[in-house]
Amino acid sequence: MKYLFLKLLPKNLTSKLMGKLADLQVPSPLLLSFIRMYSRYYKVNLSEIRHPLSRFKSFNEFFTRELNPGSRPIDQKTGSIVSPVDGRIAEFGTIENRLLIQTKGIYYSLTDLVGEKQAEIFENGYFVTFYLSPSDYHRIHSPAAGTVHEFSYFNGNLWPVNAVGVTNVGGLFSLNERIVTQLEGSFGKLAIIKVGATVVGRIKLDYSDLTSNSGKRSQVHLPVFPPKIYQKGQEIGQFQLGSTVILLFEKDRFKPAPIRQNQVVRMGESLGYETDPASA
Repeated sequence: MKYLFLKLLPKNLTSKLMGKLADLQVPSPLLLSFIRMYSRYYKVNLSEIRHPLSRFKSFNEFFTRELNPGSRPIDQKTGSIVSPVDGRIAEFGTIENRLLIQTKGIYYSLTDLVGEKQAEIFENGYFVTFYLSPSDYHRIHSPAAGTVHEFSYFNGNLWPVNAVGVTNVGGLFSLNERIVTQLEGSFGKLAIIKVGATVVGRIKLDYSDLTSNSGKRSQVHLPVFPPKIYQKGQEIGQFQLGSTVILLFEKDRFKPAPIRQNQVVRMGESLGYETDPASA
C-alpha cells in the first residue's frame, strides 16, 4: 500500500514544495518549538551543533547545521579513506559484471548509475552505500585528499531511499536524481555519488552553483575550472533534506576495513586504505 501511494505521488513536485517550506522563515518561537519536537522524535544530538538554535531562521538552516569544531575527528593515518558522512552502511562489496547490490536479491547497473565512460573506470572496483536518516548530520565531506576536475548531474525521479523504496523499486539509485563527483588523488579515482530522494529538495555543492531537482534535462557533464583541491574531511556538499551517498573505487585501489551491513559510521572514521594496484 505504501509503495502504491509513493508510485502515484508526484515525487519531484512534492520535493520542490517541501524544499520551499523548509526554506520559509517563520517566527522564532514557532520554529524553535518545531526543531525541538523534531529533535526529540529523531534523537538529534543538539549539544554538538555549532550555533545556538535561536540563530536558525528556517528549518533548512537547522537541517544543514554545522557541528562544533572537533566533533568529527578525521582519521589522519597515511592512505586512509574516511567516511564522507554520518550514516549507516547499507551495502558494500565488489562490483561484479557491472552490477552493484541495492539490497538482498536486488542489483542495479553501474552503467545506468554513472554512465558508460565512468563505468569503465570503476568496473570490477568496490562500492560502499551509506543511508542518511533524518537524525543524521547532512553535510558531505571528502573521503581523501584529492582534486575535483569534473562532475556529472543525472536528472531523474525522487523515489524514497528508505526500506520501502529500496525493497520495492528495482534500480532505485540509478533512477533517482544524482550528482557524481569524481575525485582524483594518490588512490587513483573515486566517485562520490549523492543520490536525491523524496522530499530532498536540493543537493548543493561546494565547487559549483548547480543544484539537483533544478529542472535540467537528461545528463549534464561539467568541468570544474579551476580544479578544486580538497583535503581529507573537507566539506564538499550538503543534502537539504536527507538521502544516500555511494562511494566507488577503482579495481585494486581500496582495501576495506572490517565493515558490516547496518554499521553506523561517523564522518571522518576510517573505512579502509588506498592500495597500490602493482602490489595487488
